[in-house]
Amino acid sequence: MAITIDGKQYDETKLDDKHKNAIVQVSKAQARLRDLVSQSENEQIIIKHHSEWLKANLPASALIETKAEEAPKAEEAKAE
Repeated sequence: MAITIDGKQYDETKLDDKHKNAIVQVSKAQARLRDLVSQSENEQIIIKHHSEWLKANLPASALIETKAEEAPKAEEAKAE
């Protein structure tokens, strides 16, 4: 059986166990990376969906209003 690496074909029967193990490890890592990318994309979709739902459905009665005099001045905030 031939295996292709960087566009070149190699006879798998002429590779030792270390080479075969490295090929398996690369293949598994590529598969895990594809899964992680897919999971990341799904998580981004979920975050966007729920964030938009929250923005549209948060009750006004839950909003905490701050008075202008309670908010720290820009100079005071930088000093802290």
